[in-house]
Amino acid sequence: MKKSVLTLCVFVLLLIFNGCNLDEMEFSKLSKEINLNPEFVAPIAKANITAWDLVQSANKGNEGFFQQDSTGLIKIVYKKNDLIKYKVADLIQLPGSPNFSSGNKVIGEVSTADIFISTSISLNDLRGKVNGALDGIVPFNGQKLPFPQVTASDLAADFNLAALSNFTTITLSKGTIEITLENKLKVPLTIYGNLFDVGNNGIVTSFTFDDIPANGTKTFTSSLAGVDLTNQVEFRMTTFHTPGSLTPVDIDLTDSFKLTFNLTNLSVSKGRLMIAKTQSLESSAGEFEINFPEPDLKAFGVGLKKGSLTFNCVNTSQMNGSVNIKLNEIKKDGVPLVVDIPLNGNSTTIDLTGAVINFSANPLFPFNRIPYVQTLTINSTPGYIDFLSTDAIKLDVSMNDVEYNTFEGDFGVRNIVVDKNNFDMNLELFDKITGNFKLANPSMVLTIHNSIGIPGTISLDLSASNKDGLVVPLKTSPFDIPVPANINAGMASNDIILNKTNSQIVDFIALPPTGNISYSGQVDFNKKSAVTVQNPNFINMDATFGIDLTMELPLELQINKLGFKDTTGISGSSFTDFESADLIVNALNGIPLDIDIQLLYIDTISKIQYGASKGTRILSAAQVNSNGEITPVQSTQTFSLTKGDMDNLRKANGIIFSGTVNSPSAGATVASLYSDSEIKLNVVIKPKIKL
Repeated sequence: MKKSVLTLCVFVLLLIFNGCNLDEMEFSKLSKEINLNPEFVAPIAKANITAWDLVQSANKGNEGFFQQDSTGLIKIVYKKNDLIKYKVADLIQLPGSPNFSSGNKVIGEVSTADIFISTSISLNDLRGKVNGALDGIVPFNGQKLPFPQVTASDLAADFNLAALSNFTTITLSKGTIEITLENKLKVPLTIYGNLFDVGNNGIVTSFTFDDIPANGTKTFTSSLAGVDLTNQVEFRMTTFHTPGSLTPVDIDLTDSFKLTFNLTNLSVSKGRLMIAKTQSLESSAGEFEINFPEPDLKAFGVGLKKGSLTFNCVNTSQMNGSVNIKLNEIKKDGVPLVVDIPLNGNSTTIDLTGAVINFSANPLFPFNRIPYVQTLTINSTPGYIDFLSTDAIKLDVSMNDVEYNTFEGDFGVRNIVVDKNNFDMNLELFDKITGNFKLANPSMVLTIHNSIGIPGTISLDLSASNKDGLVVPLKTSPFDIPVPANINAGMASNDIILNKTNSQIVDFIALPPTGNISYSGQVDFNKKSAVTVQNPNFINMDATFGIDLTMELPLELQINKLGFKDTTGISGSSFTDFESADLIVNALNGIPLDIDIQLLYIDTISKIQYGASKGTRILSAAQVNSNGEITPVQSTQTFSLTKGDMDNLRKANGIIFSGTVNSPSAGATVASLYSDSEIKLNVVIKPKIKL
């Protein structure tokens, strides 16, 4: 005898339990020979099936979605890591080669060497320049007599001085001249005169020495600030006077007085001069201001992985030398950076690997600035050069091939738009059901992982759709992003939990979401927070921000006429020997679900339906009391295939197994599925064959 009816009935069982392992499915117990009795009863299955077996088989290939809590309650756990993930480079673009400049810095005054010139003027030298006032003593040269009084005024007596070699012409911004008279005559001396600049045809300074005693010395001092001076100067005397002596003295026309001119502490603002020796000018302080491509970015400090700093000096003067730059706020191994840049236009490059830069040293402008101290060293010159104190040097600086390790600052208000995207839970269980289906306590956990040190909030909208196109939104209120405590703190994490008390997640899951779950949103940074040097934003360059999604769906079911369908192919000729058959299911059901089933006989090609079996309850639900305690229910149910069903089967090439599931009280009572809830099943078949 063929076993087609038996096979069909087994299909019914397989549909109910969706592939569970049924113990003791002993087909070999059926006889291959037809007995004279057209009806017989044969046991075909005996099994103990747990709820855990059922849910595992209902979603083959995705068994890992199912877990148990500590009480044994079965739950579906769906995880999607990196639902949203952004790297710091998606948020902030940091320049790899920022350029900046000191701007034109005037050189200022330079020093020239002190000048020391002197002249000794004898009585013989004076004879022809005092309008004959000394002619009366010439005959007494070599004699010892009282020295007569001599007075000569309104003179134009000029005496050459040695030419100056340090310059041809200069303008002094400061300096001092000291003129010292040493009277080596044997009588007191009074002289009026001046230091005269022949090149400029003007007086440099005038001076008076009154009644300087014999062998006496006196010094006159005057400022040279603002004086124009050439290298051709002379002494011009306007008055010569001596009261003579009452007592005899040796009259000697070679007796003289000496004038010494000392020009010291000379600072030159312009001129044509020679730099006699290398000199360092007075140091000056300044700041390099960094202009980042993002105008809102305020840098407080950075740590560099690599990079270099290139200096180039633009020099508008004729001087040669170098600029010494000390960068106290750029340090390598704790040591400030010091660099010498030549004035000749050659560039200087220094390595910044591992360097730390502080941009916040200026309390008035604590960002985007690197302070420096600049000292200009001027080399000696072999000849004369033209000089202006307003000549300028400029340092052009570039940071090259920079890779950052860390960055602290104020990154301004920023946002990331989370473009609409979607994912599919790929739960086959959801794809097979229709009807009123609710999970009593679903939850969704959004786990935020963030190592970007910028306070922010995220707004996220989710929506689920089913295969019929119905959409249910799951809106969330904006929530804060956890921020690491400091730049070395690593990843900060936080869970946002959506449940039935704070969201529409019950309706969201009740669709069920057999289509895609879509999401979109926006992340806003620095929208509410005040950023200061003491409370900075901070990042390291491998920092990320991301959200993982976890859905926990405890199988605490409220089901009313939940439908499921499955189709299998058959051969109608397999049922020619059978008139009818009954499948008798004896069950002690510890699962609080009623299950009804019906067969639809179809032609899978033309889609013609030839009829349907009578809908029959296969399992009666276990009872659940007010405390959620479950009491198993014993039932015996018969699923019958009538003569008409057999006729329809012979026409068909396929069967649709259509079932409905209900929790107690038509879905009003929550049916909790525990992993150890059990159905004890004993199934027999009673076929009637054609004789």
